Amino acid sequence: MDINAILRKTPRGREEIRTRSYRLSAMARRLLIIADGQRTVTELAADLACGKRDRDLHDALEGLVEGQFLHIRDDFDGLTRGTPQRAGWHAVC
Repeated sequence: MDINAILRKTPRGREEIRTRSYRLSAMARRLLIIADGQRTVTELAADLACGKRDRDLHDALEGLVEGQFLHIRDDFDGLTRGTPQRAGWHAVC
């Protein structure tokens, strides 16, 4: 997983926080709780006192994304950091 990826909860992730019905590992649950759609994988790792390339962290993140508990945020989410880039004259060709 890209260490600069920004992760946010999906509806399924929010449901898991409330119900604990999917029985996630402790690491996965902590990641799910602190993923806020603002911080990068590197920042989340620092919050959990893990190295950004820690294998348990990587496995938990991959599992959360594959299980649709977390979504990798991108520019198309409409939740970008900073000012969204608008199409300019160069986009019209």
